[in-house]
Amino acid sequence: MCKGTQQFVHRSCLDHWRSVKEGFAFSHCTTCKAQFHLRVETLEDNSWRKLKFRIFVARDVILGFLAVQLTIAIISAIAYFLDRDGSFRNSFSDGWDRILSKHPIPFYYCIGVVVFFVLLGFFGLIVHCSSFNDNQDPCLAGCRNCCYGWGILDCLPASLEACFALVVVFIVVFAILGIAYGFLAATMAVQRIWQRHYHILTKRELTKEYVVEDLHGSYTAPKLEPEHEERLKMLKLL
Repeated sequence: MCKGTQQFVHRSCLDHWRSVKEGFAFSHCTTCKAQFHLRVETLEDNSWRKLKFRIFVARDVILGFLAVQLTIAIISAIAYFLDRDGSFRNSFSDGWDRILSKHPIPFYYCIGVVVFFVLLGFFGLIVHCSSFNDNQDPCLAGCRNCCYGWGILDCLPASLEACFALVVVFIVVFAILGIAYGFLAATMAVQRIWQRHYHILTKRELTKEYVVEDLHGSYTAPKLEPEHEERLKMLKLL
């Protein structure tokens, strides 16, 4: 029912729009709101589409992994810049990790990994604590103060050795929290990527099964068989 150039569209573009756009765009024009005339076709072999779906999921997962590695590489580069004379790295030459300290690249990469998970655990804990509602449980107010570090200076010991031990404990705790938060975030990200591509793949397959007919400018009320109409309504596409 669109007029002018709006009534012309490539079928491939229309099917792409129907598959990625949410709502009634699968069965209606999003401009004039007219319902499409859908012709039911027998769906051909879709094995190549499933392969494409797996490739898209793998691509997004790899991009996410590379983004994490890039962040770790930046942190490692900053650590290398701050330790240009190698004094910090050489301080481990007499310990159990002396083999690692002899090789700058793996050493600073491990530093980057530890710092990454510590920061992830720290900010993850802040976000988690900020979600607490003091009205639900008054005891959580003290937990929130602890998360933000308020009053932590009162708990610090006087000796330098004890302060260093406390810092090590904090690093270990935040690193463990970072690994936990990282695993949770990675699981949720992969699940969301999977669901998103699977949803689009399903709708792309349906665009081949329910083909929009070309009415050549003469629009009439569409008619669809009750079973197909019920199916599209169940999928919230009609």
